[in-house]
Amino acid sequence: MKYSAKDLIVLDEKNLRQYQLAVLDAAEEIIAFFDHEKIRYSLSGGSILGAVRHQGFIPWDDDIDINIPRADYNRMLRIFDRKMGDRYFLQTPKKCPELGLMVTQIRKKGTVARRKYDWNTSAEKCGISLDIYILENVFDNPVLRFIQKNIAMGFSFAVAAVRFYNNRELPPEIEAAEGRAYQFKRFKLFAGRLLRIIPLGNWIAWCDFWNSACKDPGTKRVAIPTGRKHFSKEIYRRKDMCRFRKAMFEGKSFNIPAASEKYLACFYGDYMTLPPLDKREKHVFLELSY
Repeated sequence: MKYSAKDLIVLDEKNLRQYQLAVLDAAEEIIAFFDHEKIRYSLSGGSILGAVRHQGFIPWDDDIDINIPRADYNRMLRIFDRKMGDRYFLQTPKKCPELGLMVTQIRKKGTVARRKYDWNTSAEKCGISLDIYILENVFDNPVLRFIQKNIAMGFSFAVAAVRFYNNRELPPEIEAAEGRAYQFKRFKLFAGRLLRIIPLGNWIAWCDFWNSACKDPGTKRVAIPTGRKHFSKEIYRRKDMCRFRKAMFEGKSFNIPAASEKYLACFYGDYMTLPPLDKREKHVFLELSY
């Protein structure tokens, strides 16, 4: 299906709040499932910032991000469809390689929240979503850590380049509406055109293999290779990210990392200062229904 600028949906304040509450409702149900199955989790990224600074959503944000250690993630994969498949669709990179995403999403059935990367998939797989980031084990040995990190980043770039090329006909107005610039656009288009000779699913499988290359759950470090700052700048001490404490988020008690303030200072700098209006990202939809 072709999309144009007239199809873009940018939520106003009232509709953004409606969407936030729909995401929160899904998050409560999913986190109750995690708690019942003893799947370790914490809020991630901007959701940690929202919990610490706003005790809820960042006012202009619309999503909830969750970290899950690799062992717990693998166990979730084994039981999710049986336990939650009647109400939610588990969208993993390997299950939906056509999207070119390395982030897993849990999407609510019976809703549609189509974003730019969902343009070529069916409506029943485009529901309101939670983003799941895997906390990967990182080798203590510096040589093995260097190999893991850099090979994984190479495959991650390949996935991003092929995805960027495949999405090249999406409306350019999306970038302006989001307030987010894409780096190395011409190079990504060139690289994606060359690399797409190999199926995107292969690049995704190779990237996931190297992200999860370290199988030792007792290493000193973990990483979030699929995070915004990529593997090299998303390596943290295990004791900071895999120990949790409770924090209020929209009146609900959710886990956040024990060292959340340290994480936020590293990730955002002066995280308690609000960014200027022109630096606040918007999230654009191509289709939306509850």
